[in-house]
Amino acid sequence: MSRLFGPIFQMAYVVPELEPFLDHMSRVVGVGPFFLFPTPLPFEWLKRHDEATTAYDILSHAALAYSGDTMIEVIVPGSDPSPYRDFLDAGRSGLHHLGSWAVDYDAQMAAARGAGIRVAIEGKLPLSRFAYLETDEAWPGTMVEIIEPQPAMLEMFAMIKQAAVGWDGSEPLRTLG
Repeated sequence: MSRLFGPIFQMAYVVPELEPFLDHMSRVVGVGPFFLFPTPLPFEWLKRHDEATTAYDILSHAALAYSGDTMIEVIVPGSDPSPYRDFLDAGRSGLHHLGSWAVDYDAQMAAARGAGIRVAIEGKLPLSRFAYLETDEAWPGTMVEIIEPQPAMLEMFAMIKQAAVGWDGSEPLRTLG
């Protein structure tokens, strides 16, 4: 567990194309099945660097799978400015952030801001509140995402995790919803 940000449960990758990453993870590494999120995501609100925005096309594709207790997320950026787009535009691809469960979202966000950590993006979806913290100044590409899940998110993640148990390699990409 991260003593600052809560238990880390997720490794998230940002890539320019979904299919090559999923092929590698499912066929070569043996991780899957991946579940594709429907897009666009239904943001209730979104802020970039603490400024409200209506530029919600930040994800072209996002898919989730589990390997044991670790969630693997893959993201292909949308056309609007985002930490994902910034990552690719800087010539990077690969591990982008670690996801952690919020133990006390409001207190953790206040502590991060109090420590001078910038918030790259923060928002609310029907399933969670979340924030990407710019913890990658010293080590590029390792932001931290704090996630405050709602029960429906935990149920969805449990279903995805269960699908990975004994997965036989068939149907490596599935659709949520």
